[in-house]
Amino acid sequence: MVNSNYDGKGTYLIFNVGDTIFISDFNSQDKDPIKSIHFSNSNPVCHAFDPEAKDGHDLLIGLSSGDVYSVSLRQQLQDVGKKLVGAQHYNKDASINNSRCTSVAWVPEGDGSFVVAHADGNLYVYEKSKDGAGDSSFPVIKDQTQFSVSHARSSKSNPIARWHIFQGSINSIAFSTDGTYLATVGRDGYLRVYDYSKEQLICGGKSYYGALLCCAWSGDGKYILTGGEDDLVQVWSMEDRKVVAWGEGHNSWVSGVAFDPYWSPPTSDDTGENVMYRFGSIGQDTQLLLWDLAMDEIVVPLRRCPPGGSPTFSSGSQSSHWDNSICPVGTLQPAPSMRDVPKLSPLVAHRVHADPLSGLIFTQESVLTACREGHMKIWMRPGYSENQSSNSEALLSSSSKEKPLLSSKVGGSTYKG
Repeated sequence: MVNSNYDGKGTYLIFNVGDTIFISDFNSQDKDPIKSIHFSNSNPVCHAFDPEAKDGHDLLIGLSSGDVYSVSLRQQLQDVGKKLVGAQHYNKDASINNSRCTSVAWVPEGDGSFVVAHADGNLYVYEKSKDGAGDSSFPVIKDQTQFSVSHARSSKSNPIARWHIFQGSINSIAFSTDGTYLATVGRDGYLRVYDYSKEQLICGGKSYYGALLCCAWSGDGKYILTGGEDDLVQVWSMEDRKVVAWGEGHNSWVSGVAFDPYWSPPTSDDTGENVMYRFGSIGQDTQLLLWDLAMDEIVVPLRRCPPGGSPTFSSGSQSSHWDNSICPVGTLQPAPSMRDVPKLSPLVAHRVHADPLSGLIFTQESVLTACREGHMKIWMRPGYSENQSSNSEALLSSSSKEKPLLSSKVGGSTYKG
């Protein structure tokens, strides 16, 4: 995770390995962590930073025990010890939920509210302004297979709400940039998209097979990427409420996906709308793949006409669904047939680590990759790498372009936590 403009003075990189969270100064030549925070009874498994935090607490940490902490990043950096300082503790001693935390996220424009997903299929909404020890009790879930939301009875309670998503592990969650929608992916292979404020399921769909492990939104909220155990990168359209493309290129599970918010297409149409997207994916096959998604180039394979609908064969995003076939709100789509979904091929594929990959971040100057063993690499973008040391090597070059898409700064850019 990259935290930019921290205190207006720098950028910090936060990552967890084993029972420790490490913090590094991203812009320092010395890539060794400047801070380590040790947890004695449980391992940190997820964290989230809020650059817009209005008060001190801006970092969330979720543990394998189910416990959650909120802290001030600044306060941690100013302390010389190896323990959390000034922390607010939530779900202490698993009083609310005793299953593993799988993902945490601040609610955009949420005034300090955040959500915590667990391995038992429940998601909780907290407010950091309330005491973490506030008593919360929720009714027994009557039907584990059905989506349900329960609100705490007391105004002093924290968490303030429980969302039961499904019976199984929620593997990842992500808010759209404006906070309108919340996406979840899980063990059952479904992407689910909710209207967060209305607490309503909007749409969703199933992987080709197996669990989904990761998800990410485009900056404009039009597309969602998912990846998982079917080795595919799914591109989901919010407009069409369905999968509009599959990316084929990984040889094992897809463990991370992200849009590149700093990449701008060579040309845009006159409407000013984004007609091309760049995104990346990482996998347990140790590969980083870069993709271009050009909606006007996606053509849907010829299919028989379903009842009540006529196929459209023109190119463009509207070609990605049948006429009259947008599903009603709240419908989960079954897994599509392989022949029915347009296929994407990666622009670039490169083995970037020796171990399965676990993290992918795009910054303005670089792309960061991380592997399970705690190694991280910083890949400089063309135009930025010239300013780096003379021993940078050009990698990830594409046959269609003379200039490499990324280059790796060898000296000191790889370190192990």
